[in-house]
Amino acid sequence: MKSHYFKILTVFVILSQYCSAQQTEAKSVIKSNNPLKTSLDSLVQRAAERYLNFPATVDLSIGIVKNGIQHQYSFHRGEGNLIQSNTYFGLGSVAKTFVGIMLAQAVVEKKVKLSDDIRKYLPGKYPNLQYQGHPVRLVDLANHTSALPAMSRDYSDKYLDSISKLEPKAFRQFYSVYTADSLFKDMHHFTLDTIPGTKYRYNGNAMMVLIAILQRVYHMPYDQLIALFLKTQIGIEHTKTRLTADEEKRLLIGHDENGKALTFIPDNGFRAAPSMFSTPADMLKYAAANLNNKNPAINLSHKVTFTKPDGMSMGLSWMLGKEDNGLPFIMHTGRDGFGFSSLCYLYPDQQTAVIILVNDSTGQERVADLKDELVSHILRL
Repeated sequence: MKSHYFKILTVFVILSQYCSAQQTEAKSVIKSNNPLKTSLDSLVQRAAERYLNFPATVDLSIGIVKNGIQHQYSFHRGEGNLIQSNTYFGLGSVAKTFVGIMLAQAVVEKKVKLSDDIRKYLPGKYPNLQYQGHPVRLVDLANHTSALPAMSRDYSDKYLDSISKLEPKAFRQFYSVYTADSLFKDMHHFTLDTIPGTKYRYNGNAMMVLIAILQRVYHMPYDQLIALFLKTQIGIEHTKTRLTADEEKRLLIGHDENGKALTFIPDNGFRAAPSMFSTPADMLKYAAANLNNKNPAINLSHKVTFTKPDGMSMGLSWMLGKEDNGLPFIMHTGRDGFGFSSLCYLYPDQQTAVIILVNDSTGQERVADLKDELVSHILRL
């Protein structure tokens, strides 16, 4: 009887190990649209597989523009379908580059000047928006030197904790009720602590002020304004600040640093920082448009407006620097609160760009390492 029991137990253990192995294999399978025909294809495949070894990563899109040719690679680990060229990703802070380009467009159209005092475009009087007689200028908003507070309001830790526990519907409402008018009202209480244009401090709130101003300059909501520019100037139609209910179905599920799926809560108000959603196909077009030097507004957004002590320069939202080997680049990275990370690097001298979109929050350093691995080889191909 005892022998019979151990035989059954042994069979059970073997079956359990087999099932576990099968499940692990299913989770580790990587699907891809990579044709694996060229040296570039092989390079991207190796780099992508290394990145996808991390358990919190599910979907990865790598876009490369080289000498005018666009290459888009999609990867998916585990069960489920491979992402498509029209699948939506959150862009995080890469959204700020679109704001900078829209400011540049307003300059090109002679609607504003970069040196304009922002109070020229605000409703009412704001004597507080200056420091020792130096006003905040439009360019200061776009290059993070405005000296404005990082948040439009001071929120207590207790209040923020209560907000984080809201149900998704209530959380959406929390964001949407804070409008441009709410921001303008709170701006009467802003206090500057240094001369605008002299000190770099990364500031999403200043970008929201800039968006609110652009809406007043163009007499048009920003979501419509940027959509119109992208469609008519670049031929991009699926990159948006807001998604419809149907478009949300095409948005990937984001994940935190531990791989936990996160609920999508769109920030449709003016509380924090710009948000944007795009597709792999659109981001390739966006990168190509930023390389071809054909659009005056895009070109202007790449011009240096401020240089930090560490040598990194700012355009209009874009960051400009050099790789260790001296190769100049124009870039921005992004990470949002609902599980997406992104990266856009442009190398004008080499007519090369790298776009990386992932639905994980494991850190921008991992995405930057992936970019470094790709670029170090791409520029030699």
